[in-house]
This record gives sequence, structure tokens and C-alpha cells, in this order.
Amino acid sequence: MKSNLLMSVLLLASGFIAPLAIAADGTITLTGEITGTTCTISGGTGGVAGSGANFPVVLDKVQASALASDGATASSKPFFIYVGGGASCADATKVAVLYESTSPAINPATGNLRNTAPKTAAAKVEVQIIDGATLKPLDLRTGHASTTATVTAGLATLPFAARYVATGGAAGVGLVSTAVQYSVVFP
Repeated sequence: MKSNLLMSVLLLASGFIAPLAIAADGTITLTGEITGTTCTISGGTGGVAGSGANFPVVLDKVQASALASDGATASSKPFFIYVGGGASCADATKVAVLYESTSPAINPATGNLRNTAPKTAAAKVEVQIIDGATLKPLDLRTGHASTTATVTAGLATLPFAARYVATGGAAGVGLVSTAVQYSVVFP
């Protein structure tokens, strides 16, 4: 009995016993394209291209009373991502921004950016990213690209804004800090 059990375990471990058959319900075919387009990326809160792809957006200070209830928003701060230049970033190139849904600060319950301030963090407040073309908040959980822009005269400007949003009730007093990763895509 022990030798039969031992033999069965050894056969299973060595792959001699076939696993159970699993029926498939469908097939997903994935396609894509890797482009040779090279465009310079920069960003900032001013009206001209910034100095690089990594940049800060400083939200204005607001009173906690501006965020007194769940869903209240305050201090919309415009920022821009500029795409252009580069040897093969030709006029008429379509571009969009994809906020990476794997960014650690994205709250999976709201699609906003959690407050990750390391000290004296304001409670019940997150940061929303607004698509400046549609003026609607982006649900960062979804991994959908922003509104498309077109390179014209060597530059495409993608407008966005960031704002505070109260979550779960009135926001508390304290600091707010967060971050999100993004990629430029060519839809």
C-alpha cells in the first residue's frame, strides 16, 4: 500500500500522470505596434514646455472648511504635459497620456491618488487628476488614456489639473503629498 502511494506520488511529480483536461471558453488575440517615433516629453504648471518628464505640481493651501463633506473638491491647479521635438516626432503625430494604473498611490476604491504624506498627513483627503480637455476627473484605476492631442508646429500640449477631494467625510488638517506615474502613448 505504501509502495503504491509512493509510486503514484513519484509518477505525478515526474509528469507521467497527465493533468486533468481543462476546456477553454474563448481566445483573446492581442495585437500592437512598436513605433520609432521619438518625442521629447516635459511638463509643468506654466504655459511653456518644462525642463523634463518629472515635475512637481504644487496645490494651493486651502482651509479644511473647503473640504467639509465627502466629495467636496478644492484648489484646481492646471498643469500640462508637452510632447514634441525629437528627430521623428513629426507634425500630425497623435499623442495621449496614460496614467499608469499600477502607480502605488492610486486608491483602488476611488481611482484618486491617496495622500501619502509621511508626517502630519491630512485625513480623508485625496487628489484627483482632471483631463483638461473634457474637464472630467480621470479614474486612474482603469488605465485609460487621456484625450488625444496632435503635434502641431513641433509641439502637442496635453492639459490636466489636480485638485483636492474629500473622501469619507470632512477632510482633516495636515499635509498632502502623492505621486503618479505616466506614459505618453501614440493612439
